[in-house]
Amino acid sequence: MDSGTKKEDLARLDSAFNDSSVPHRLRELTATSFSAATNFWEAAFKGVLLTPRMKELILLALHASATSINADAIRRHVERSRVAGASEEDVLDVLLSIVGLANHALYSAVPILMKELDEAGREEEAKMPAPRADVEAVKEDFIKTRGFWNENRDALARLMPDYFRALSELSAEPWKNGALTPKEREFVYIAIDCSVTHMYGPGLALHIRNALKQDATRDEILEVFQLASLMGLEGYVLGAEALLNKDRSRRTRSGG
Repeated sequence: MDSGTKKEDLARLDSAFNDSSVPHRLRELTATSFSAATNFWEAAFKGVLLTPRMKELILLALHASATSINADAIRRHVERSRVAGASEEDVLDVLLSIVGLANHALYSAVPILMKELDEAGREEEAKMPAPRADVEAVKEDFIKTRGFWNENRDALARLMPDYFRALSELSAEPWKNGALTPKEREFVYIAIDCSVTHMYGPGLALHIRNALKQDATRDEILEVFQLASLMGLEGYVLGAEALLNKDRSRRTRSGG
């Protein structure tokens, strides 16, 4: 992204490229294709219900989440977030809030392990341990802080109590000390749970429900969905940079 990019420029696809010469070359090489890509990008940015700051924080969450870590896009949207008015605390809040996404896999993995232990005749290992008193206190604090409970967490609490405790404390931390509002953080969760790299229906339904309790509207959530769809353009942006970046071209010609 050009260092002179302004907030009003963020809605233009040109601003997603690190090298400003790349979109110019794309217009020369495949004008109609670049126009179609530009229209798709700008359609997702056209909504006026989410602020430019919130749009960039959502895009940062999408590219920094465990299922789609993209170093180039993370750098891009950290910088764009700052241009849009996000604080360092906002950015760090997003980055911490999305860590728990990786835990979703355990909701499937742990039951499979317990089933296989049982079928292997390892009855003692297949038994669910009794809940630890300190872990029950963590669960109560989580419910108080977050306002809900996912029953899939109960097995984690009994089988991996120290992990569960650390996970719960991490999940609650942004809600206790983070910079985002509750509705903004629910938008972040909606984005990562509706993304093409992590379509997690139970979490999506939960966070939509929680966002509605925070007075989110249908059209605000639809704007989040549209931003999530921009991940489909990421290969186009990064691939065009790799193909047409002027610094790369100079290195190729010089044999570097």
